Amino acid sequence: MISRYYLKCPGCAEAFDARLGVEPTRGTRFYLPCPHCGLSIRGSMSGTELENHRIAIECEVLSDSAPESPDRRVVTINPFVPSRYDADTFTPMGSFPTMTLLQALGDDAFAKFQSERHAALEAGRDQWPTVRMLFQYYLQGNTAMFVRIAQQQLGLAWEPSTSHERTTVAYQAMGAVTTVITGTTGTTSANVIGRFSRKHFAAMKRHKDHLATFRRRGQSSAALERDVFTELNRFVEHHESWEMGLLGRFFGPGGKDAFDDLVLYRDEFSLVRDLYQHGFELACKCLWPLVAAQNTVKRGSPDDFGAVHPDRVPEKKRPRNLDKFDKLPNAFKIAYVAQVPGWEPFESLLNNRRRNTIGHATAHHDLQTGRVVSDESPSGMTYLEFLGEVLGVFEALSTLVQVLRASRVASSPDFGPFE
Repeated sequence: MISRYYLKCPGCAEAFDARLGVEPTRGTRFYLPCPHCGLSIRGSMSGTELENHRIAIECEVLSDSAPESPDRRVVTINPFVPSRYDADTFTPMGSFPTMTLLQALGDDAFAKFQSERHAALEAGRDQWPTVRMLFQYYLQGNTAMFVRIAQQQLGLAWEPSTSHERTTVAYQAMGAVTTVITGTTGTTSANVIGRFSRKHFAAMKRHKDHLATFRRRGQSSAALERDVFTELNRFVEHHESWEMGLLGRFFGPGGKDAFDDLVLYRDEFSLVRDLYQHGFELACKCLWPLVAAQNTVKRGSPDDFGAVHPDRVPEKKRPRNLDKFDKLPNAFKIAYVAQVPGWEPFESLLNNRRRNTIGHATAHHDLQTGRVVSDESPSGMTYLEFLGEVLGVFEALSTLVQVLRASRVASSPDFGPFE
């Protein structure tokens, strides 16, 4: 849907026509450039239904219904689609936002993208609130309400009567929703979790030290569990601000180059960067179960890192046990995980070089170019690429919380006192 406005620039005072692409949203901050002087004019829209949809633009609105005039300049943007505001025909790509994705992706990829995108938005809107309640009752230890929500709202056909059963149900419910929000194209979560599970169960059967480590560390992970849940909830609550990061996973070979000159006109950088930074740090705190399982399977002890270390880790920094691993810089932690076959994607999902660029004190969203830049990286990345990095952190965090679940189950009081 396109809304048309006749606006007056607060800078140069020239009038122009604005065409705004509109979609249902709980809240979206955007900006549009004055076609006369280039001033970035901020705005916001909200409303999930046509009758309650509202648009506010920080300039004088001369009319919200006046017909367009061939004598006035026009700007066309869509906060939900990368756009090319300097043209208003069907070509070149990006000139008419509603056609951009179809032109760039092709019929099949476009249909798949739309399907995954809508499923993700629906999961966050309709399913997550119930899962959030369930997990809150789990964290509170409110067994009666936990069971009621699980049975009445999630359709659980049996009663989870033990602590480890409730932990399992809570994490499975969370995983079911976060998997849909992450999407299926280009994701590796199932492979990572599957490989970890096989290593973890094999290690528990053969080495008592492995289970003892997971029980001890699982008991001390209660605060981390709460922090990760809180952050995942923040990601989902603000899903609309970063959900277009999914788009980058649908480009074919070389197709992404077509978007280099296009801009996603959203003005939410500070909010989304905060999610990215907090999610990145928490994800790195959840990496230890992966290396613990790998160490036990390969060398018989979760604390044995052996003689094979990532090249980038200096000899003096190489850990002798898990406690030393916990104190490593995040880049080194990621390197130990990524050297295990099947877990290499963490090098991309948790790209420490990108983390330093985005998290740099001077990093900002340049509204003139539509790129995220900093003193350290003047060329930066497009805002769409930035959102792709945010999706990567969400995928990593939602995957690793399922890995952390193994230690929380192991530490359950149902299994008696620790040895």
